[in-house]
Amino acid sequence: MKPTKALGHISCLIISLTAAIAADSCTGAGNDSAVPKPEGWPRIELPGRNHRIHTVGPAGLMFNSDAAVSMQQKDDSSWWITVTYPQFRNAALYLTLSPADRQETSAIMDNRRERMELNSGGATTVITELTSSGNWHCELAETRSSLTTPVQLLATDSASVLSGAFYLDLPAGSSPDSIAPMIKAVRDDMLFLLKNL
Repeated sequence: MKPTKALGHISCLIISLTAAIAADSCTGAGNDSAVPKPEGWPRIELPGRNHRIHTVGPAGLMFNSDAAVSMQQKDDSSWWITVTYPQFRNAALYLTLSPADRQETSAIMDNRRERMELNSGGATTVITELTSSGNWHCELAETRSSLTTPVQLLATDSASVLSGAFYLDLPAGSSPDSIAPMIKAVRDDMLFLLKNL
């Protein structure tokens, strides 16, 4: 009886293997049929990490060496500064450097903070505060869910006020994840600027 039992087990094993092979061949597995690749995000070329100083009125501002910087002095002695990166289309860092006496500084800072809050659209914003090597009191505001003004800055040394925002003009439906490397690169440049005021 033992040989018959062994033959029964071998027969069951052969039948099971045959059924598995037949089922696999019916599904088309292993036939090298074309499968579309998943859609990926385009690669964003990031700027280098070198910076150069630009003298703007009473301040020395450090901007990324890969960025184009244009400056325009206004009638009230303030400066409008536009920083663009050739790698990032439809994106610019807009800054204003305004002279202020100690009495005006508080009102100007409050006005700029209100503008920063409006730009964030009520979304959660993380604010980093620091004092620069030149004794400027600085704030960097990051609104990670914002696709228009994800990073903003504000700084004063009681004689001048520097404010600005990184502005993006993106098509509807853009995802924050797809532009995160660009935002991080410019955020790092803005933080470098603030630390070195």
